[in-house]
Amino acid sequence: MKKSILIFSLLIASLSFFVVSCKKDKPTTEDPTTTIPMGTVTGKVTAANGTTAIPNANIFVDSGGEIYFTQSNREGVFSLSAPAGTQVLNVQSGSGRIFRAQYSVVIPENGTVQVPANTLLLTQSVNLAYITGLYDDIQSIIIDSLGYTATPITVADLSNLTLMQTFGAIFLNCGKSGLMDAQKYQNLKDYVDGGGCLYASDWAVEYLTGDGNMKTSGHKLSGHAKTSCATGMIGGFIEDSTLCTSKIGLFTTLYNTQVIAPDLQGFLGKTNIDVAYDLDGWDVIQQIESPWEVLVQDATNGNGPLAARLYVNSTNKYKNITKDGTWVTICHIPPGNPGNAHTITINSNALQAHLAHGDYLGSCNSGGTNGGVIYFTTFHNKPQGVISNDIQHLLEYFILNM
Repeated sequence: MKKSILIFSLLIASLSFFVVSCKKDKPTTEDPTTTIPMGTVTGKVTAANGTTAIPNANIFVDSGGEIYFTQSNREGVFSLSAPAGTQVLNVQSGSGRIFRAQYSVVIPENGTVQVPANTLLLTQSVNLAYITGLYDDIQSIIIDSLGYTATPITVADLSNLTLMQTFGAIFLNCGKSGLMDAQKYQNLKDYVDGGGCLYASDWAVEYLTGDGNMKTSGHKLSGHAKTSCATGMIGGFIEDSTLCTSKIGLFTTLYNTQVIAPDLQGFLGKTNIDVAYDLDGWDVIQQIESPWEVLVQDATNGNGPLAARLYVNSTNKYKNITKDGTWVTICHIPPGNPGNAHTITINSNALQAHLAHGDYLGSCNSGGTNGGVIYFTTFHNKPQGVISNDIQHLLEYFILNM
């Protein structure tokens, strides 16, 4: 009997050793007993000009469907813990659909590698366009301040949706030359519905809510007549019930206006800024409702919202979800931390691994769709040829976070 017990004990011990050995020979990231060798990579992210620091840039390593993620600070500096070995370092801003870059790095196990200065440039992946205005010149910030490129187009070009869709974002300066019509408004709607992004300053709100030239009884594209806001202009593709403005603003400087959006606070490094209005008649927001998000607000002098953002919840849920057949935009949900989800753009070869981990196609901000984003500022982006550092950085944020 003792001999039988001894043989049985040896058999169990042998089986236990075999199981442990199998686990050790086939380590996977799904195995909680496996420790992944880690290291650290540090560096500084700048714009294409090599000098302008990029705050809040998304930096990550994509390894087996797991994202090792961090963001740069106000000086563009970051430190990322990621698996050791040769890795692809992704550098992006916004969703990563327009501005992104990849760099190969060798991360030492239990060590730190610092990427040399002026190496991590946030590059432009798709074309940008702008329509000139009488009062604004945001292309000077895109081209001169950040080092990117942008193509001039005209109001008439908004009749050509195919042309519009060759651009990832279109910047609309205050004081347009040319009239809008039903087709142009429809094209703008289709453009943002398919993932295109817009920025409009002051009187350029007419591209969004109307310039009075689409004189039909039901002037909005959804067919609803103007009823909620008496100052709204005929035309447009944004409902007056969600955004309505009136040209009643006065020449002034608004001091200590509130920066409300947390991401914008992090980018600027402050919660209050001064905003100068160099001309009378700027577009005061009379009414704004969800899904618009107020970014900057004057609570002291009664001028209300000064800058706002709209993430477009596209009706074409996965239309143009990839920009060039290689890249795809997803909402990444960190394991065990769903409240910290963030939108990134990844190589399409890694998509299935991410879907298996619980990530999903499309932007986190637009309900999993691939709609674009619209920014509107009531202030100019070039008042009297000079803007403050705060407004300069604010406009850089809008450009980089399309």
